[in-house]
Order: sequence, then structure tokens, then C-alpha cells
Amino acid sequence: MKYMKLHKLPISSKICYFFLLVVMGIILPGKRIIAQETRTLLVEKVQIEGNSKTRTEVIQNYLNITEGQEITREQLQAAKSRLEATNFFKNVEMNIRPGSLKGRAIVTVKVKERYWPYFQFKSGFNELDGWYLSPFGIRFDNLFGRGNRFGLEYLIGDRISGLQLEYVRPYLWGTEYDLQIRIRGFNRDFVHFLNDSTRTRQNIIDNEFMVRLSGNSGIPQYFSIAWISQNVEADSFLTQGENQPPLPSYLLPFAGKKELRRYLLAVSIDTRDRRLSPRMGWWGSISFEQSSKQLGSFVDYTRIVLDIRRYQPVYKDLIGAVRFKWGRVGESAPFYDKFYLGGPNSLRGYEDRGLTPPGYAAQIIQTSAELRFPLSFRKRDKSPLIGVLFYDSGSAWNSPTTLNTTRFHSGAGFGLRIKLPIVGLLRMDFAYPIPEGEFQLHFSLGHTF
Repeated sequence: MKYMKLHKLPISSKICYFFLLVVMGIILPGKRIIAQETRTLLVEKVQIEGNSKTRTEVIQNYLNITEGQEITREQLQAAKSRLEATNFFKNVEMNIRPGSLKGRAIVTVKVKERYWPYFQFKSGFNELDGWYLSPFGIRFDNLFGRGNRFGLEYLIGDRISGLQLEYVRPYLWGTEYDLQIRIRGFNRDFVHFLNDSTRTRQNIIDNEFMVRLSGNSGIPQYFSIAWISQNVEADSFLTQGENQPPLPSYLLPFAGKKELRRYLLAVSIDTRDRRLSPRMGWWGSISFEQSSKQLGSFVDYTRIVLDIRRYQPVYKDLIGAVRFKWGRVGESAPFYDKFYLGGPNSLRGYEDRGLTPPGYAAQIIQTSAELRFPLSFRKRDKSPLIGVLFYDSGSAWNSPTTLNTTRFHSGAGFGLRIKLPIVGLLRMDFAYPIPEGEFQLHFSLGHTF
């Protein structure tokens, strides 16, 4: 049997093999590390001080520490972090002092409360709308000391603008469930490529009401259920500069005012060590949505999305990250609930939505692998300046329903992640489609996944 020598392979194949080795190194377990014995303390008493407004049971819910419980110092630090993340308090202090017997401890939590609403600025991105900024937001969290979260914000970004109102009641009726109610009205911009590759846009007005119940601890933390009601109005024309081409036949059924009513079931898991710039752990989710005329929707369809992500240190500060996404939706679904491919938040190296079939895709497979590494070693916090090597691959299609591997597209390149004040993490990717090699520069916010 003859074997092709590696140096004789085309450059595109070498890149694919390199990132295949990266993926195997991230997913396959390395040497087993024998954990050192962790010292535990028996909690004799929990004292909470400084809460003149916030009810004691609200703080206890986030602490999740009870008298008589054995706990480690790492668990105590995690409990403090949960309290700080609520933004109910300007400052949180946690002290441990010896109890009445050896091995026992008294935990004292001292908080400095927020008494007034506060303004908030934030930024981010999502796959549907691209990057966004919230230049104005006002929070009324914990207004009456019951732990409720309530806020109003204005979003503006790459493909979106509008208002969002959100209310969250954590630990509903003292259970391990959170109730979320969200009302929002957005203008969304969708890109369509016509058969002659002409780039056009279509605007939709999306008004949404959502009620969601999700777990926050124990077994329920992996599950959520939601009811979503949308009133959507899509333009009956496309926009191309000053021209307004007519809608193609595959977009006509979704023009004008439409009503969508659906429910969503989701199972998710999150073992990442931190939400922003994770170094290790898993994040995974599988969701099922059902739109039905029996629920008041104008069309019947189901939508399933599987998304799995893995983060793993490869060597010292070199972090490997891989992602696999698969999605399928009924072909009768409106284009704004289907999938797209190509661009900074999808498959890099191609124009935004440039690999999307007409009318958007009913099925998608998307994979990504990244090597993330600090570009400065002078500071203890190396997150403000990060370099990335990446490889993306994927396919989006309508019919036939079977997967055609010849339709897969790939892109590779390198990028910078720069942490800026207020804005957050600025992403800049220098990408090349494989094997075409035509350079594409992408800008967005946050890590790709």
C-alpha cells in the first residue's frame, strides 16, 4: 500500500490535518491527574450582616450554604461570586472564623447594598443579529429586597435595533426554578443573495413576548421550558441601495404581518470554569421548538438545534476550543427562523450569509476549532490581548435531506482579541476560504463561542 507523504499534500489538506490533531488533543482525555485531598470545614453557623433592604432568605438562596454542611474554601469562594454576580450589592465580604470545636467554622457574610436603580452599558453578539451595543439600560434589580431582577435596555447593532424589557423572579415560591418574562420590539435586518449573487436586504419588525421557567440548581438546572408569542411584519420588497427589487417567490409567503406561537424545550449543561474566556469545561445544549396552527401560529414546523462546545488547556496558557453545531427546521418555517452560513459569527473566510441558500437553510452542520494564546506575558491578567488560530467548516442546505459532503466549505486564519474599556472584547479575524484563499477581514465582539 502506498502512502502520500505529508510534504506533498496541498496546503489546504495540511491545515485540515493540523486542526484535526488539535481537536483530538482537546477532546481525548490526557493524563489522569490524581486530585489532592481537599480540606473541608463543618459550617457551625452562617451570619449575614448589612442587609437592611434585602431579605435574608434571598441572600441564603444564592449562598446555598446551610448549618451542619461540610464545605471547602473553593465552595465558599463560589458562593461569594454568586452573590457578587447578582449586582444587588456594591460590595460583598466573606469571613471565616473558628467555631466552638476544631474543624468547625462560623461563616460571616457582610454586604453593602444598592438602594437605587442604576444605569448599565453592555455589549455582545449573537449568531442571528451579529454584534450589538446597549448604550442605554436602566436596572431596578432587587427593588423591594425580594431578589427580583427588572430592567429596560435599548439595543443597537449590526443587524438589530430596539427595546427590551425583562423581569426575572429567581427561586420562584422558594423552589429551584426561575421565572423569566421578556417583552421586546426589534427591527431586524436580513441579508438575501439572489440567484445572480446580488446582495439585498429585507427588514422585519419583530415584537415578542416570552415566558420561561428554568432551573437554577440540582437536577432542574439542566432543563427549561418557554412559551413564545411573536408578531412579525416583513417588508414586501427587498432593498439594494436606492433600488427596491420585488420579492422572489420563496419569500412571498412570509411578507406582511404574521403571527408565530410556539413552545420551546431545552436541556443544557455548563461545566466551564468561567463564562467569559473559559479555559476548560463543557457547554452543551439541545433545544426543541414546536410552532403549530393549533397554538395560533400561521404555520406548522419543528426546530431542533444541538450545540456542543469544549474548552481545554493544551499547554500552559495555550487554550484549545472546539465546537459542533447541528440544526434542522421544517422547510415550511419562515426564513427568519431558519439557518444561515458564512461571516464573522458563522463560517469565517466568507461574506456574511454568503454560503446561505435562497430563503435560508432548513439544515446546518457547523464545526470550529481554535487555539487561543496570550500575546503579552508581562501582566498577571493575560486576557486583554489574545491571539487566535482558527479553522471553520460547515454546510447549510434545504433539500435533499441527506448530507452531501461535497457541499462543505472551510475557512482558516488567525485573529486578535482586544479587551477595551466599556465595549468589552473586540474581535478581529483575518480569514481565508479554503482552497480559494481570497482574504476576508471580520470584525465583531466577544469570542466566536
